[in-house]
Parts: sequence; C-alpha cells; structure tokens
Amino acid sequence: MKGTYYKIPFDFENLMKKKDADKIPLDLSVSQHIFMLATTSFGECKFDETYGSEIWEIDFDLLKTDNNLKDLIAETLKKTITMHEKRLVLEDVEVFIKDYNVGTLGKRRMKKKVKIGIKGLISETNRPFFFSTSFFVGPLSY
Repeated sequence: MKGTYYKIPFDFENLMKKKDADKIPLDLSVSQHIFMLATTSFGECKFDETYGSEIWEIDFDLLKTDNNLKDLIAETLKKTITMHEKRLVLEDVEVFIKDYNVGTLGKRRMKKKVKIGIKGLISETNRPFFFSTSFFVGPLSY
C-alpha cells in the first residue's frame, strides 16, 4: 500500500494474532532503510546483488587508516543510498571514526566506532531529513 510504512522488525506474534502491523512515518521508514543498507553486505539479498554497502568488505581490514575508512564508508553509503533509497534526495554523508576499548579490565579489545550522519530532502514532502547512527567495526557490531 503506497504511503503506508511499517516498523521493522515486524512483530510476528501480533501478525499471527491477526493484529495490524505497527505503522511509522515516512522519515522513520527512510531511516530504517538507510540503516539496513549500511549494515547489509553485498550479496546478502539474493534478489539484488547490489543491495547493501561495502562496509562489510573492510570489516576486518585493520590496516586502513581512519581517513581511508571514512572516505570508503562515505562513498559506499552515498552510492547505495542514491541507488536504493529513491524517497530521499541525498545532500551529504558525514563519517566520524574513533577508537574505543570495548574490553574488560583483563582483556582489551579495540574497535573502531563509526558514526554516520546523513542529510537530505524527502522527495515526497520536500522536508529536510537528518539521520544519525553509529556502530562498531573490526568486527562489525551494533
């Protein structure tokens, strides 16, 4: 149904009870889709090998500098959002990377925290759109 957007993940228990799925506004639907694009690897969706981003390809590549990672993540997000999220006119993608110790006292585990900011315009409403999220890479987790 055009103009109706649903919250993911679906609550299948409610669907089995023949209750309506939770609906969300357009901007939240776009945000959910961008998050899915960012955290899906190429080839994971069998119906479209181009769906996803290159972030998974560099997940274990700890030799890349933070600047190289920022550039690669920004470019792959720009490309995939432009290709797969037609409801958004993309204006800018910002990426920030910082090293974090996510281990315990006895065990140090360093990860890179990637924070992304997306700025654009919702085509249908001509309203500004802002999205921000973060996740850890090396290996990827969120």
